[in-house]
Amino acid sequence: MEPNAEPAALRALARYPYAVQSVRLLSDKGKKAVWHVDAEEAGGLILKKVPFEAEAIRFMIAAIDYMRGRGLGTPRVHRTSDGGGWASEDGERYVLFDAVRGRKPEYKVEAELTAMLRGLATFHVASRGFESPAGFYPSYLLLEREAAMRRRVEQLAAWKRSAAGKASPNGFDRLFLRNADAFVAQGEAALERLQRTGYGDWVRLTHAAKSLCHQDFAAGNTAIGDDGRFYVFDMDSLTVDVPIRDLRKVLNKVMKRDLAWDLDTMLTMMKAYHEVHPLTKDQYAALVAELTFPHLVYGQVSKYYEGREPSWTEEKHLQRLHEMILTESSKERVLESFLSGLDAWVR
Repeated sequence: MEPNAEPAALRALARYPYAVQSVRLLSDKGKKAVWHVDAEEAGGLILKKVPFEAEAIRFMIAAIDYMRGRGLGTPRVHRTSDGGGWASEDGERYVLFDAVRGRKPEYKVEAELTAMLRGLATFHVASRGFESPAGFYPSYLLLEREAAMRRRVEQLAAWKRSAAGKASPNGFDRLFLRNADAFVAQGEAALERLQRTGYGDWVRLTHAAKSLCHQDFAAGNTAIGDDGRFYVFDMDSLTVDVPIRDLRKVLNKVMKRDLAWDLDTMLTMMKAYHEVHPLTKDQYAALVAELTFPHLVYGQVSKYYEGREPSWTEEKHLQRLHEMILTESSKERVLESFLSGLDAWVR
């Protein structure tokens, strides 16, 4: 046994019908922790400590079971000896999953990037029609997009006023101030774009279908299995929402690696997604509205002014802001070209 495996985790494992051979800590963030477990009868397993109430865990497990039944590659949730979905010890809750044998996909390898987008589309299709046990949904972001976007535009403007009012602005303040007006305008343009789409109709359809977003879909939470299947895991943040939340996040992750948006890469990604889950032109217009908002700059400025990365040096914050500005400033032409070319492949 791994000597630093917490006693509560070992007691939780004892609640399952497996002879545990070894336990290895993979990560520990306090409220969350993950262990790799070897067991004779089950092979490789993943034990996760999850900081959720029972209703939220029940929702997550039901969603995983539902999507597995509809063809999504995602690790199975194991049941305890008495049939429960999780084990509770010392006020903590633990869920046991199959371990995935495989490797993390690479954004730079086109075949693996397209596999990711087809996997994301499969996730969205498989989640359609999901009804949560007892009607409980731990997060319901569907109805908040426009209001949240408006609040963020106002917050960017407030940070600008605060930085401008400093007697001795530092390098981060000065770089932000040089670009703040452009990004406030970008946020306002995103709102105006969203209001011109049929986003409200999409919201109503999604509200009825209860389709889900992953919210943390990235290479690190997916795998190309040794069995050739594509797997999606880490379902801790599931929410009811239209697919553009996940699409925006994965597109931003890919584009910021090269500090610039690239039309060919965007088309490759979206056409792969479209093969499995076709969207309408109006839905793609709503995606472009979401992408127009300067999420990357907002996130970096928020980290700095709200102190969310206290271990980062001033130099690192400044460098990241510079990188996010480069990425955000390059996308308007790409997004316009993407929209103007939809007639060629979207019906």
